[in-house]
Amino acid sequence: MSDETQSRISKGVYIHYCMHKGCNKWGAYGFKGRYGTEWFCFEHKDDGNLTPL
Repeated sequence: MSDETQSRISKGVYIHYCMHKGCNKWGAYGFKGRYGTEWFCFEHKDDGNLTPL
């Protein structure tokens, strides 16, 4: 997913989408990843805990 579709700005608020493959839900849970913050929805937030640093 490109940076443009990953994070969009709406009225000054960043909208992050879940980084799980095939998921387009709101990524409310941010995790420190190897290349910056990675965002996941509630359903896939456990994927964020598995992200290597």
